[in-house]
Amino acid sequence: MCKGLREENKHGFCSRFPHEESASPGATKGCELCGLQASLYCQADDAYLCRKCDKRVHEANFLALRHIRCFLCHTCQNLTRRYLIGASLEVVLPANVNWAIGNLPNNRRTYMKCSRMHTSISLFL
Repeated sequence: MCKGLREENKHGFCSRFPHEESASPGATKGCELCGLQASLYCQADDAYLCRKCDKRVHEANFLALRHIRCFLCHTCQNLTRRYLIGASLEVVLPANVNWAIGNLPNNRRTYMKCSRMHTSISLFL
């Protein structure tokens, strides 16, 4: 189980969706374009991407550049509170911020940070 040490130091605590199977030690999410280790999740594209592919995809046009992407934890590959907006603006959102209900990856309807569960919270930027 991830202790979130790497992300905690950056104030981007790990989050985990309930009933999501924990990855076996050493297992990583692969980039959906090149297959390397993913470091971001784009909700709009419903895709896990590495930084190189993310840059290529999201700099393609001004509409894609608007997508807000969530960084993955280096340790456990779960979503964090660190987000990438545009080409390079990185932000850390408060703990009470969440994806809009019904728009979670894998159709999850709740969000867990540490052992606390949050529901019905929206993301406003």
